[in-house]
Amino acid sequence: MKLLKKSCPSSVSARRKFAVGLFALTGLVAAPASAESAYPSKPIRMVVAFAAGGSTDIVARSIGVRLSEALGVPVVIDNRGGANGTIGSDVVAKAAPDGYTIMMGEVGSLAMAPGLYPKLPYDPSKDFAPITLVARTPLLALVKTDSPIKSLADLIANARANPGKLSYPSSGAGGPNHLAGELFNMQANVKTLHVPYKGGGPAALSLVSGETDFGLLSRVTIDAQLQGGRARALAVASDQRLPNMPNVPTFAEAGLPGYTAETWFMLVAPAGTPQPIVDRLNAEVAKILPNAETKERFAAMGAFGVGNSPAAATTFLKSELAKWTKVSKAADIRLD
Repeated sequence: MKLLKKSCPSSVSARRKFAVGLFALTGLVAAPASAESAYPSKPIRMVVAFAAGGSTDIVARSIGVRLSEALGVPVVIDNRGGANGTIGSDVVAKAAPDGYTIMMGEVGSLAMAPGLYPKLPYDPSKDFAPITLVARTPLLALVKTDSPIKSLADLIANARANPGKLSYPSSGAGGPNHLAGELFNMQANVKTLHVPYKGGGPAALSLVSGETDFGLLSRVTIDAQLQGGRARALAVASDQRLPNMPNVPTFAEAGLPGYTAETWFMLVAPAGTPQPIVDRLNAEVAKILPNAETKERFAAMGAFGVGNSPAAATTFLKSELAKWTKVSKAADIRLD
């Protein structure tokens, strides 16, 4: 009779330990991929670092509602206004990098703030993972309708003949309108006077009332005055004309090549967010931007959708950071 060979207790124990270890290792490797493939499984918070109703909020809600439909979970807009967008941006910079907190950022808090605030609590180049450049809103060079200034060339000639006398408004010190004016001074070799107001509405009213002489404002800020015939656009600060303002030349076409000043909107996540999640959000937004309703809403505020890769968005952010930091340093603008 053949005798069965008994297993050595020590070898059985070793095999069991090996199996348990292998199972645990497999679980560790598979867990992140499983979590990412299950994304999203709960509501996503999209922070807007400004009050409801503004340009950034409009863009965020336009994208958020369709992103919610595409992902199958609520995308909740969380308005965290204050300090030119830096308070809300800091919230996102310090949020968990799990894809459940994202931000509709804009040029001020992402590209202008580092040159303005010596003690900025976040670093846009290190603390965010760009997902995609969503939209761009070029600023317009404007005068009131009965102004003797008829073109951008007239404006530059007048400013050179009267250094420091022509004034332009902004929605606040250190904002896009302010820095756009300083960039205009640098590139046109002129000196004009900045007049800060508390918001875009008062800035627009100052232009049409004659308190200020010209403006560099967004279409959404000045739209009521344009529609009412109280303001006239001289040029658009972009490399292309606006579809709904086809007769307004670009700055290059009007005699100042190389000048661009835009309020742009970029979807970002906290740095360290897994790349598959960033890529998923990028792909979904890319499907939303060509939508007719989205394009119509953007056009109404003088914006046009962009949509690019995370890598391209990162490169764009770096170039804008360098551009606006140079302007703030040259103009010696610092905010506490």
